[in-house]
Amino acid sequence: MRDLKVVEREPIGFEVQYAQLLYTSVQFLEVNNNLPQIHFWLIDNYVKSTLGHISFSVEEGKALSPAKAPFGGFSLCDTLNSQEISFFVFEVLRKLKSHSVTTVNIKLAPENYSDQISVLTENLGFAGFSKIKGLIYQAIKVDSTLFQKKVAEMENRKLKRCNNEGYRFEMLSQNALYDVFQFVKTHRDEKGYDFSMDWSSLKAADRAMAKTYLPAAVYDGQRMIAATIAVKASTNVLYNFSPAHDWDYNGFSPVVMLTEGLYDYCQSNQIGQLDLGTSYIDDVINKGLKAFKAHLGAETFFSHSYRKILSSH
Repeated sequence: MRDLKVVEREPIGFEVQYAQLLYTSVQFLEVNNNLPQIHFWLIDNYVKSTLGHISFSVEEGKALSPAKAPFGGFSLCDTLNSQEISFFVFEVLRKLKSHSVTTVNIKLAPENYSDQISVLTENLGFAGFSKIKGLIYQAIKVDSTLFQKKVAEMENRKLKRCNNEGYRFEMLSQNALYDVFQFVKTHRDEKGYDFSMDWSSLKAADRAMAKTYLPAAVYDGQRMIAATIAVKASTNVLYNFSPAHDWDYNGFSPVVMLTEGLYDYCQSNQIGQLDLGTSYIDDVINKGLKAFKAHLGAETFFSHSYRKILSSH
């Protein structure tokens, strides 16, 4: 029999039994925005374990999870049943009311981040949340299969060309983070693509959360021709946050080799998902980009946002 409670201070010495989402963690939020933060942990006081977590940034009576990140919402232990998840949701709502919150906005992680997403969405509906928006994400499931076996033949040919040219992939040290940031920003600016993080924010985040933002690149000799900042979005997910390549190498598509290198890194580090993110430009799906990710072996997953009005005052 569990002795469940929802607390607002992280319990010391309790065994953590859920996969913490980066974007809801205490450390991330400390450098992410200057809004007041509220955290809730679901604990089993009987066996001294922590079974779930959610955090909110509060602005003018609105509780936002997240305020400024791809997604937020609940992190849940796989062993929680529907009744226990429901208890967590309703306790969070009760406690938010005591903080004078009038509106709750939650954007859940994509469904591949947790086996509990479907049960959680049912319980959000029971609790009176309305679904307000859905987004499409794509991710490669990482297993024992070689990357070359997952990709389309066209992308495999590009990968072979890169190998024949002697290009190489490297996971880089944190000292290379600035160089990779500059490479990505330069080549995204050339195409008019947004880059959602400036250097000062990335530097602060890297200092606060060591080895969370991982630079990686593909080289032609000493020349960087493709690069990304990979983000440890959770224990089991690596997010390919910002891939870019040198446009002189368009014909070789070195981003395929870059993706292979990240996939191999996931295999070596027991990471089950390589998240390739969304393919939206100005809120519209870029069909070419979505198809390219599918050719890399990515499957489609959904993320939904929810809202509940707690009070009209």
